[in-house]
Amino acid sequence: MAKPKFKDPRGAHMRIYWSMVDSPAWFALSFSQRALYVACRRKLTSNNNGNIALTLAGLEEQGFTASSSTLAGGLRALQAAGFIAVTREGGMVRRGQAIATLYRFNDEPCHEWAKLDIPMMRASNEWQQFATVQAATEAINAAELKARSDHAKAKLEREQRAMEKNSPIRKSKRDSSKFEAAPIRNSKPVAFSGFENRTVSDLMQSAATPVQ
Repeated sequence: MAKPKFKDPRGAHMRIYWSMVDSPAWFALSFSQRALYVACRRKLTSNNNGNIALTLAGLEEQGFTASSSTLAGGLRALQAAGFIAVTREGGMVRRGQAIATLYRFNDEPCHEWAKLDIPMMRASNEWQQFATVQAATEAINAAELKARSDHAKAKLEREQRAMEKNSPIRKSKRDSSKFEAAPIRNSKPVAFSGFENRTVSDLMQSAATPVQ
């Protein structure tokens, strides 16, 4: 007889192992970034890893209130430190529809989501690669600098496109003085026989000659 599966009488819970919270990667996070991780972890169930949308509206239900830029910076830090990873990039799709970015927790296996093109993955534990707090801090700072550079570049490209779109289009006007008159055709008819080329004297002489 199979042993019945243990069910916690206190209900569902989240596990954060000591090896994680005692790691250099965890110490490199700020207190707000650690709080964000706990709020994100609440979204994890037994079978949804890899298909987790960490949106601002969803995290507000867990009491995490922040601006969109603060949330984006916190998620970048968690990615750089190796605690979470993106499984599907979000953004705008056809007809102006927006899709959310999906994440997975690196200390847990990721299930396959065929319709979302997300493959099954084992626990990768990227947070374990940092041997010192300084190394993890440098990775977080590098990710933030790259994000700011990409944002500034994208903003500049948008401004350039807006300037090109709003610039007046000058249409060239025709100047009649620049066009030369077409050459006049020769009005003299082309001779098809010798009769057209005879002179008046030739014609008078021909008329005076009696017909034999």
